[in-house]
Amino acid sequence: MTTTTEPLTFGSERLAALIAAVGEGALERERHNERPFAVIDLIRESGLGALRIPREHGGGGASLRELFATVIALAAADVNVAHILRGHFAHVEERLRLDEVQRQRVTALALSGAIVGNASTELGSEPAGGFVWQTRLTPDGDAYRLNGKKFFTTGTLYADYAEVLASDPADATVIALVPTDRAGVTVLDDWDGFGQRATGTGTAIFAEVAVTADELLQFSPPESDAERPPLYHSGAFFQLYVTALEVGVLHALRADAVAHVHQRARSFTWAPNPSAPDDPLLQREIGEIAAAAYVGEATVLAAADALAIAYEADVDKTDPNLELAHEASLQAAAAKVVIDGLAQKAASQIFDVGGASVVRQSHLLDRHWRNIRTLASHNPTSYKAQAIGAYYTRGTKLPGSGYF
Repeated sequence: MTTTTEPLTFGSERLAALIAAVGEGALERERHNERPFAVIDLIRESGLGALRIPREHGGGGASLRELFATVIALAAADVNVAHILRGHFAHVEERLRLDEVQRQRVTALALSGAIVGNASTELGSEPAGGFVWQTRLTPDGDAYRLNGKKFFTTGTLYADYAEVLASDPADATVIALVPTDRAGVTVLDDWDGFGQRATGTGTAIFAEVAVTADELLQFSPPESDAERPPLYHSGAFFQLYVTALEVGVLHALRADAVAHVHQRARSFTWAPNPSAPDDPLLQREIGEIAAAAYVGEATVLAAADALAIAYEADVDKTDPNLELAHEASLQAAAAKVVIDGLAQKAASQIFDVGGASVVRQSHLLDRHWRNIRTLASHNPTSYKAQAIGAYYTRGTKLPGSGYF
């Protein structure tokens, strides 16, 4: 593992160069269904995974606003790569706001260049967002054994560690951080979605995996779900991250729309202007796509600011009733409701700037719609909108699940 000596910081030339390098070959990777293992290695070496670690501890010292701005820029370059890192940045964020021991552990991990993947969700009949896991952690002498199967394990195919949610013998939720190269861990590249195809969002199997006591991350789990505090912080972060990915695709849509207008050698005889870049109808389509990208980014960053306020209050123990955390969750939900619609509309509008030839597979412009539609399917918009409406009409708090 590469240890970085100079932190990667927001706004730096190094970060800009890294994002440009991620974008190189992204279209060809999509064309050939290629997995970005080399790009993830580049990210390890760059120290991007330590972007949120404080500067005084050797990290990039980025604010939450700066982190989300980076995610948007990375998603504009390659939305698959940006999505792969979601579990990692969420892991870092969660640990940084816990006790000093957890902060020291996650700092060392992030500075080492290691990447953490997600292994939470399971297929089955249990409602999504509950705390009943088929994956089990059982005592084995002074250590434990982990057995189970996870799906939607975005990023784990590329990761050094998997953050695994499981149930202990008392059915309490526990979290284990397990190396992905440990005996008994199998990560399958079996994600068959029509979008986000290179994210490794498939199956992870844990068969008699040895887990040591110091690899358990969960602090004293509650005895019942009724005692479990709402997970507004982690839920808002996870969901806002997905919305930021959509905004990155909006920026890519704008760039591709402009490029394709300039590539048009002809227009229609009845077009307002024979030059496609000077055609006011095509300019309007591009203008609407560009406006959606702008509004989307501004909305995500505003919600990131609300999450930062809740984060600081949680660290300082000044938000015991989680009012600020709930506000951050509310803003993240509202951002999704609006941006889902803008992004899906823009992903269709791009086909109005290039004529019939724009649908050719050589352009692969359908990838933007496929990726946006896949991202928007994370906790469908209708559930978010209804929950927001219930809050404003009845004062009903938002669901306190990390999945909301």
